[in-house]
Amino acid sequence: MNSIIKRTIFLFTMCFSLALAVNSCIIVKEKDEYIVKTEKNTANVAPKPEVKMSDMVIRANTGDMLALIPDGWFFIETNEQVSSDVFAVAVNPDYTLAAIFSTLKKTEENVNIIDKENLLGLARLCYAKHAEKAIGALELTEKYEVVDVGTQKFANYAFVHVTNGSPVKSTVFISEIGNYYEFSLISMTNVSNNLPVSQTDFDKYFRSILATIKY
Repeated sequence: MNSIIKRTIFLFTMCFSLALAVNSCIIVKEKDEYIVKTEKNTANVAPKPEVKMSDMVIRANTGDMLALIPDGWFFIETNEQVSSDVFAVAVNPDYTLAAIFSTLKKTEENVNIIDKENLLGLARLCYAKHAEKAIGALELTEKYEVVDVGTQKFANYAFVHVTNGSPVKSTVFISEIGNYYEFSLISMTNVSNNLPVSQTDFDKYFRSILATIKY
């Protein structure tokens, strides 16, 4: 089972991990209803997890962000071929969900975009990179939305891989020292005989992990 999980994580992270640079010319054109043009309207998210969390900590190498994983989840060692921007992957006991934490390395191009568009610019850049890696086989399903979790701000969005129907929900944030981060929750398919989690539970796990992120 471990080898199957590692292969699955490898495929997902190859498709969805962040690259060394993102050029603005590859920004995919989303439907207007999926684009948030201002950060004035924000949503509030409960600052406390809705599921029991473990004491296992995800921490960036630079020490400027940390998060917890749900109770019973465990870390998967990533393949050396996976982008170095992916620094943590955790899965649930049923092998139906994976939490992936990544960074976006700074380039002059993406810094300029994020300086102008803030979190929404970061979210658009990350989705564009995912779409490029998946050769366009993605469909945005939830518009970019800035959310407040306590005193911290994030930008959420969601998409689906049209080939296998796997849903993904992501959030991006900028640490106090200016580093760019993304957390994605992926519903894995064809890994075990277990039924996929419901959309309600998927969203609950996403919000719970999000509530533990500190930067």
